[in-house]
Amino acid sequence: MTNNTLYQSVTLANGLRIVHRPIETPVMYCGFMVDCGTRDEAGPEDYGMAHFVEHVLFKGTTTRDSWHINNRMESVGGELNAFTTKEETTFYAIGLNKDFARACNLLCDLICNPTVPQHELEMEREVVIDEIMSYRDTPSDLIFDEFENRLFTSASPQTSWCALGHNILGNEDTVRTFDHEKCLRFIDENYTPDRMVFFHQGTTPFDKVVKTIEKNFLCTRVPQKPRKGAMDVDRVKGYRATLSEGSIDRQQPIVIHQDTHQSHVLLGAPSYPIGHEYAAALALLCNILGGPGMNSRLGLELREHRGLVYTVESNITNYTDAGYLGIYFGCDHQDVNRCLRLCHRQLERFQDERLTPRQISNAQKQLSGQLGVAMANMENNAIALAKNLLRLGRVETLEQTCSRINSVTPELIQTVACEVFDKSLLKTVIIQ
Repeated sequence: MTNNTLYQSVTLANGLRIVHRPIETPVMYCGFMVDCGTRDEAGPEDYGMAHFVEHVLFKGTTTRDSWHINNRMESVGGELNAFTTKEETTFYAIGLNKDFARACNLLCDLICNPTVPQHELEMEREVVIDEIMSYRDTPSDLIFDEFENRLFTSASPQTSWCALGHNILGNEDTVRTFDHEKCLRFIDENYTPDRMVFFHQGTTPFDKVVKTIEKNFLCTRVPQKPRKGAMDVDRVKGYRATLSEGSIDRQQPIVIHQDTHQSHVLLGAPSYPIGHEYAAALALLCNILGGPGMNSRLGLELREHRGLVYTVESNITNYTDAGYLGIYFGCDHQDVNRCLRLCHRQLERFQDERLTPRQISNAQKQLSGQLGVAMANMENNAIALAKNLLRLGRVETLEQTCSRINSVTPELIQTVACEVFDKSLLKTVIIQ
């Protein structure tokens, strides 16, 4: 058991991990994060299954039908929600602290006792297919999936990273094949106690949180596969080497024609997984390059000085054993090549010019401040609580994160820039 003033955690006999952050707020957040996402689907015939299961778990349990599930938190002014990523599926509730037991009972019922009624499944299938179609109409979102599809499927099919190379929603053909039996089989194989974290943030005492879970969480599924572990350095090196040796010519952009009003561009390269020793340096580098501040280098170069774009940003996507840094912008069709040249110039600048002590100090203050402001989002904090424990086996405080950021040196920034911005690894996808 971990017990300090910032968070408390315990692992039950069945393998379920519980993490709690005591915080004085009238609103509590609680839920399950399951170590199961898109990459856990068996093969192309199951693409979209993890997301589909997220939907159908709301459609019935042994004690509730879909109306009672949807009404349980809504009737007291709360909220019940869920989302799926490449590696996790998260179910959570928001409500007043006095309604924690209600929320916990409901969430445990969803996870432990799903019935997946076929008639409800048929209706939800059309909802998911409509979601797939509407997603295709949003190129600024779609381009990230297209980029990952091409980045990770260029790896060997024998590697685990290849499983990251398909989108979360799946496609209409696969979704139409999902039935009651397939969904229950996927749940039985992946929704086991040892692959879950229950998180809670609020005023309910930790011992009461644990007792409430023990009373309501009656899942008896037997572990079928090991949960994804921590980063393996040799596998990460192999991942980067495999991608650098891929058969795709990374100097030639991949263009997807959709007759869009403007061109949507994503330039990026493989970087580091969650928990990597260079994670703080990469985060700092990414923020200087294209973070949310109006003073980011790409923001100044493409928008403020030249008026070529409305949006330009750089982002880091991390998985347990892989990751990438991506630069996204939207511009007029005739400006794509010019914008790309300006982006490449900035990447080369990081490799050729070491930051001065004043530059890195200013960047560290800015990122630390942004992280502090972000702490005001209680919902994101609660979800991060679960992901920290699930992936790192610990919860990192703001002070610890800022300490890692403040320890980054100009030399390390340059080293990371040379690794990540290597021209042999850079890849470009354009939707226009």
